[in-house]
Amino acid sequence: MAKVLVIEDDPLFGEMTEKLLRKDGHEVVLVGSGQDGLDQLQGLSPEAVILDLELPDGSGFDFLKSIRAVSNVPVLVVSGRSDEMDKVLALELGADDYTTKPFLPRELMARLRAAMRRAGSVATAPTEIDIGPYRVDGRRFEVSQDGEVIDALTAREVELLLYLIRHAGRAVDREELFREVWDQEGLGKSRTVDAHVSSLRSKLPELPLTTVRGKGYRLDPAS
Repeated sequence: MAKVLVIEDDPLFGEMTEKLLRKDGHEVVLVGSGQDGLDQLQGLSPEAVILDLELPDGSGFDFLKSIRAVSNVPVLVVSGRSDEMDKVLALELGADDYTTKPFLPRELMARLRAAMRRAGSVATAPTEIDIGPYRVDGRRFEVSQDGEVIDALTAREVELLLYLIRHAGRAVDREELFREVWDQEGLGKSRTVDAHVSSLRSKLPELPLTTVRGKGYRLDPAS
């Protein structure tokens, strides 16, 4: 059904994850280090990545940033670290989801399917959307101004912007944004959403994005 890259150095969890994915019909490449994962990412072009945070050759957070620098592939972090700050940081760095070990097989597969489904939905977004002075390309996942692509935006920020554009003109609350863009509920929703909105405003200072007190955010349609 899909090509999935698993970056996991624990043989037990790696083998377990590989078996689950193959049983579900996926093609799987399992590697035991972050660098091997980055090497495979270039040649394999997977539809999803499952990433452990504790790897023998570096921090999973650093490898997550490296993945996001070159690819918008859905990334599901699976880690033994259950601290809320680790979860929030992974999400803010561009992870599509985060689950802890030991995991329930059905939950893991449901989260993976949701991440890939959401990525497919974003890929079919309309192209050439003008909002304020910016042009947003939903297929190429790019934002430009005066013909110059704004490279500073992360994949998550573009995804958030696309969702706001699709719902332009109405106030969208934080819970909805966290549920629909991050495909999650509860975990650090206000902090995570606010941080990404703040970053969007910093990188796109002329974006017509309004804070609606007690509600959330509203992107004003192009005049």
